Amino acid sequence: MNRIDFAAALACIENATPSLPVEPVAIGAALGRIIVADVVAQADYPRFDCSAMDGFAVVAADVANASPERSVRLDLVGESRAGAAATLVSAPGACAISTGAPITPPFDAVVAKERVVRERSTVLLTEPVGLGRNIRRRGEDARQGDVVATRGQLVTPEVIGALCCYGVPEIDAIRLPRVVVLTTGDELRRASGTSDHFVHDSNGPMIAAMMQQAGLAPQLVTPARDDPEAMATSIEQAMAAAPDLIISTGGISVGDHDQVPAALQALGARIHFRGVAMRPGKPVLFATLPNGGLYFGLPGNPVAAAVGARFFVIAAIRAMLGLRRERGVVVAMNDQAGTDSVGTRILKARWQPGPPPTVTLAADQRSHTMRPLLDCNSWVVRSAGPNGDPVWICFAMTPRFADDQETGGS
Repeated sequence: MNRIDFAAALACIENATPSLPVEPVAIGAALGRIIVADVVAQADYPRFDCSAMDGFAVVAADVANASPERSVRLDLVGESRAGAAATLVSAPGACAISTGAPITPPFDAVVAKERVVRERSTVLLTEPVGLGRNIRRRGEDARQGDVVATRGQLVTPEVIGALCCYGVPEIDAIRLPRVVVLTTGDELRRASGTSDHFVHDSNGPMIAAMMQQAGLAPQLVTPARDDPEAMATSIEQAMAAAPDLIISTGGISVGDHDQVPAALQALGARIHFRGVAMRPGKPVLFATLPNGGLYFGLPGNPVAAAVGARFFVIAAIRAMLGLRRERGVVVAMNDQAGTDSVGTRILKARWQPGPPPTVTLAADQRSHTMRPLLDCNSWVVRSAGPNGDPVWICFAMTPRFADDQETGGS
């Protein structure tokens, strides 16, 4: 069977992935979404001149000559509280003011509460207060109409907080992909089994969890049986949910009971590639379904399934969200994995930030052993460079959808 190389597989996925529609998303529900159009402030922030602390609003000129030897006494003439209009008795004098409360003329400075002596209805100042001291000016952080978030930006909790300050009620974001996860195999059981030869279904929950970690809400369906008609029926039922992605594991190689390729052909799917020159995960399959959805057939070995989801499925999701391909971090390593002719190797590894940063490959790189993953936080992709020398690129095991957050490990 002819296999395409790893880079060609990624390019094929990106070229075949359709764009998803844009939808408005309430700012409170936008965590993890990707902004698709620049966002402008809907209001000045701060919305008015206000106090930066609890204290007393004064006229700076009235206390310009205050000193310990020549203190200045001011009458309390009112109060300005956050969320309420100031109540002023008369002026000049000092106005009690709380943090965030509006400051209005003639007051043009605020003195901290702990820096004055209050005596009943007066305050005593022993130092001058500079003009504008402790005042937050209207619009000093953002003016109405300013661009405050940009296309392609990931919405974090901090972005939500900032946009709420700027009066932004919603953003435009690409609709999140709908995903169905379908495992295959007569031997699979989800929780418990009644046969001595059953196998716990690890791939289904693992791939579904990876999709959840990417911010999606996958549907995990009952494992499909190793029967041509049953397999086609399971895929048709998954298609009925109109997903953008169907991800199956197992049943894609050349064994007598590997029914996924035949079922896809029977349903009229277009298979873009079946097999990639890589290890683990070389039997991986990628297709477009008759309804336009994408289909990823990942290997049954759990590490190979994890690799296929991490690199190929995530590549499709990034393309759907309008994000560029992940770059990873180039690392210098000895050729610890040994030489082979398979093409690209993807290796379990642990990234430590240092200094200096280091990457250590797991001793056990077999595609069915999961225990090494418990101590790993990265994948290292080893491919041949332009001169045939190995190039090592480290990727976080957990995908991140913000380019400025790309690091080797998590």
